[in-house]
Amino acid sequence: MQARQGNQKLLKQFNKSKLLNLINHLAPISRTDLVQKTGLSPTTVSSLIEESLLDGTLVETGSVGEGVGRKATLLEINAYGGVVIGVDLSFATELTLLNLRGELLTTERMNELSGEGLSDLPHLLEAFITKHQIERDHIKGIGLSLPGILDEERKKIVFSYNLNVRNYPLFDLVTNAFKVPVHLVNDVNAAAFAEQYSGQAVGCHSLVYTLLSQGVGTGIILRNEIYNTGETGNSILASDFSEEESIFHPLNMYSIHNLSKGIRDRHSKECAHILENDAVIDHFFHRAFVDMEEPFHSEAKRMAHDIVTLLCNYALLLQPEKVLVNGWVAKQDQFFQYMLKVLNELEKTTNVPIQLEKSYWKEKGPSLGAARLALHHIFKEMQFS
Repeated sequence: MQARQGNQKLLKQFNKSKLLNLINHLAPISRTDLVQKTGLSPTTVSSLIEESLLDGTLVETGSVGEGVGRKATLLEINAYGGVVIGVDLSFATELTLLNLRGELLTTERMNELSGEGLSDLPHLLEAFITKHQIERDHIKGIGLSLPGILDEERKKIVFSYNLNVRNYPLFDLVTNAFKVPVHLVNDVNAAAFAEQYSGQAVGCHSLVYTLLSQGVGTGIILRNEIYNTGETGNSILASDFSEEESIFHPLNMYSIHNLSKGIRDRHSKECAHILENDAVIDHFFHRAFVDMEEPFHSEAKRMAHDIVTLLCNYALLLQPEKVLVNGWVAKQDQFFQYMLKVLNELEKTTNVPIQLEKSYWKEKGPSLGAARLALHHIFKEMQFS
């Protein structure tokens, strides 16, 4: 008897998720159209819709039909039926709030959390909720974006260098505090998801997103599925600045810290007076592409070839519709324009078109993507295993 009740409950959840998924994508839509598209009985559709109207997930909006017959009432997701919260823990902690239609309500940057300080995350979220006068029962989900490796179930941080933790139960920490669905995602994957949902890659089913910033990583979406790419620091064939021959360098040599250190090491006199890493990089590329000075110009061109070679390898292997870049590489406009020239030459030999663009959401991508992921799971159609 219990098994039968369990099966009925699962079937109800499955049918409801199918309806909400359709309404989310096709709204405004009538009950009649939902019956036709799902194959469910009118009674089942009516019952589940009424339940969703009562709990505030759906709202009736207008009607459609002509003549003297009964008009069909249209349904759509109730923007005010709840909110989702996205949290990015990459560097400075950033929180994003969306309504149920995915509209951005607010975003706020707070102090960095790492190591033992991660235990303060529930208090930080509580302060954010109180400040914006959000009722607890209106929170429908929380997405957490972070740098590092997650376990297979995406409930624990296996390792994060930036956050200085191993085997950290972040999922349990937040779930126990708020009793809502919680979703963990790697920060570059979250940023890629944000670009696909409402950024530079809307309408694309596949994309590669590469970040070169304080950390380095690549997010991959294929056939609308986020792929776990593991730890950052992939190796690419790169040219040593002291020799003509090619050697293997880790991609993380192009993190802000490592790149600025390399520039300082090679040009100690020119950079001795510059303290900030970002300023070192700005100085280098100004001398390379504005002043056209050597050896700055030649070194910058080699960097462009290295990075474009990696992106082309991804493109040849995965054939994404778009390749997006973010971080310092996107801020250095003249360097990026030179990358496009290099790419144009490589395309002639590969015969594979590669659409390389800058990220739209930039540093806001991870928190927005985490919030979008939480929203996505609310309306994602369940699948029977």
